[in-house]
Amino acid sequence: MKLRSKPMTKEQIKQYLHKLQLAGFEPKPDLATLQKLQDAHLKYIPYDNFDCLNSKITSLKREDMFDKLILHNRGGICFELNGIYAWLLESVGFNFVSFAGRFINKINVYQMRQHRNMCVTIDGKRYITDVGVNSESPRIPLLLEENRVQSDGISQYKFTRDEFWGWLLWQKERNKPWKRMLGFTEEPQLEKDYVFPSFWCDAHPDSPFNKEKELSIFREDCNITIRGNYLKFYLGGKVKYRYKIKNGADLKEVLWEYFGINVEYRLRNDGMDYEGK
Repeated sequence: MKLRSKPMTKEQIKQYLHKLQLAGFEPKPDLATLQKLQDAHLKYIPYDNFDCLNSKITSLKREDMFDKLILHNRGGICFELNGIYAWLLESVGFNFVSFAGRFINKINVYQMRQHRNMCVTIDGKRYITDVGVNSESPRIPLLLEENRVQSDGISQYKFTRDEFWGWLLWQKERNKPWKRMLGFTEEPQLEKDYVFPSFWCDAHPDSPFNKEKELSIFREDCNITIRGNYLKFYLGGKVKYRYKIKNGADLKEVLWEYFGINVEYRLRNDGMDYEGK
């Protein structure tokens, strides 16, 4: 896909790679680079929904996302994480298209399209890459091929086809059965197509994203999350450690230690009223 706006400057790419702990790395539009970028993104730029909790409308302008996620120690929701990631992929020279998907949490419950992922073409093969899921999810680009089982070292994944969902992404965690994660179709999306679902996440009364804290970051062997006032360490398909966050000062310490986040405004909706630094 051709660039729809100006690419990142060399200095912005340098700053982005520094944030990903990849200082000095020379990215190329190949599979090895894509794998390295996706892995680092999940480990060093967290999912966080603090703007949704604070009734702040998420900006999907590229410069705003860069300022927030790369320069000011913040994470974001999927439209920000995959939005800034898409800009980096474009700037490096990858050929890709963006899709819209529906998460699948319950049987016979059909959610609206409230997720973005990207399909990258490399040497004639298509790969799905995604850095915006707030739970254990693919840590590597997945070859978009029906019924091919692929492992990222933590879980197994496969794609199937469905008349309604289009492509279905399945996950098999350790000692658990296969489950559906996400459905998406191949209709190309423009950057502006994500403004409406992002606004829904921010402001709609039915949105789950403006109700309680939801954070996620990855480590080599686990996914670390905050749900409400609990810090959880997810290993081997289940929560191995759980820690209750007691107060605002405790939360501030946890955010910096595990997520690298400084929150710069007052939380109002989650029962912890405090000033971040």
